[in-house]
Amino acid sequence: MHISRWIFGLIGMIGLAGLLVACGSNGAPSVSASGSGSGSASASGTITNFGSVYVNGKKFDTSEVEVFHEDQSIRCSISTSNTCGLKKGMVVTVHGSFTGTQHTAASVRQKDAVEGLVQSVATDGLRMVVMGQTVFVDDTTIFDNNVHPVAGDNVEVNGHIRPGGVIQATFIEKKLLNVTPEVRGFVTNHNDGTKTFQIGTLTVSYATALISDMPVPNGSNWNGLLVEAKGIVFTATTLTATKVEPENPGVGNQVDEFEVEGYVTQVRGAGDFLIGSTRVQAAVNTEFRGGTVGEIAVGAKLSTEGRWENGVLLAKHVKFHESVKLEGDIATIGANAFTLTGLSGLTITVNGQTEFKDASLDGLSSGDHVRVRGRVGGANSVIATRVELRSADNNITLQGPVQSIAGNVLVILSVPVDTSTVTQFESVSGSSENRAGFLAEAHENSLVKIKGKLSGSMVRWEEAESED
Repeated sequence: MHISRWIFGLIGMIGLAGLLVACGSNGAPSVSASGSGSGSASASGTITNFGSVYVNGKKFDTSEVEVFHEDQSIRCSISTSNTCGLKKGMVVTVHGSFTGTQHTAASVRQKDAVEGLVQSVATDGLRMVVMGQTVFVDDTTIFDNNVHPVAGDNVEVNGHIRPGGVIQATFIEKKLLNVTPEVRGFVTNHNDGTKTFQIGTLTVSYATALISDMPVPNGSNWNGLLVEAKGIVFTATTLTATKVEPENPGVGNQVDEFEVEGYVTQVRGAGDFLIGSTRVQAAVNTEFRGGTVGEIAVGAKLSTEGRWENGVLLAKHVKFHESVKLEGDIATIGANAFTLTGLSGLTITVNGQTEFKDASLDGLSSGDHVRVRGRVGGANSVIATRVELRSADNNITLQGPVQSIAGNVLVILSVPVDTSTVTQFESVSGSSENRAGFLAEAHENSLVKIKGKLSGSMVRWEEAESED
């Protein structure tokens, strides 16, 4: 594995050499997040806790901060008992400072992904259409007061924009008053002749709108831009906008320490990519956690921390978020990959970032029982972020996104799973359900965990859980 680490490090250096030259002496953050130094600090992501405010798990002390929420601002001290109108799961941008490991907030700004009419809700409750936007719901989505909206309700949705304009919801609130139709998303079908464009299936008319900080409209030149549109009149298909402006992190020209979490929406080159609308550039000394620079792909969920300069986040750390869990006996093993008995056709690859517990790749052999955490690498491959050697067992686990459904058979990571032998089904909320309900809830790209027992080379699947 020492050779593998050296090879992957060399590949990263070669791939990023041109980028480092382009960045010059400012190609990496100058302030460490390891506990030394001081400077300005910002973070963009979801609120994970209070008692101060935690964004992406990072604590910002809050005393008399300026809180921007629903186009209003107040001076407020955020605490466990007083959250100043903010709630867990809301997406915010925090501005402030840090000294060593202590972060202090000066302002907190909340921003919706979409606000307005719920047009439809899927029977499984995992998808809804709000103002022409597809909204995905999973087990991490927080519903305010545990109220699940239905078609015809008005809602405020906080979340991250995924490729294709889908919104991954982190917080959904049913609204009875003060509804301002607004939407954030990628522009398609821009037509300056008709003064319209689309976000999702919603048509936005900007003929009488205030255009703020946008390129001068010409033909279809707004296509691909991530924008925010606000309006006063919404029909079933069209929003008459009062204001259109580009979506941006809103952190000024320079921040010593800036963190952003979200989905990769564009890869521009080696180590040069967008998380939402935030441009990120890596350098030779960027630390990759749970992956390598060559594994950054559209759709991957990442969190990145570094220095913000003139519209670019110069990455100090890039962390990959994993969704795959596997358990079973090693069937075959090679120099940098192995397979598991019962999961035919699925290849698990390791790299210099893979963490091994109680073993190394060189020390593993056929028949060893392991647990694997990782990320989707392809239709039939997984990139392992952690491999743990376990004592002998016949348990087998397969968790990953559903690729297709045909009758009782789910295909996950190219492994066909016949659910006809499964006796225990669990919904995304954790409640028991029958097979029909589970299969109705499952859909392409939803996250599912299947557990079973290995007998020889065959698996008898026994439990199925919806994870997304």
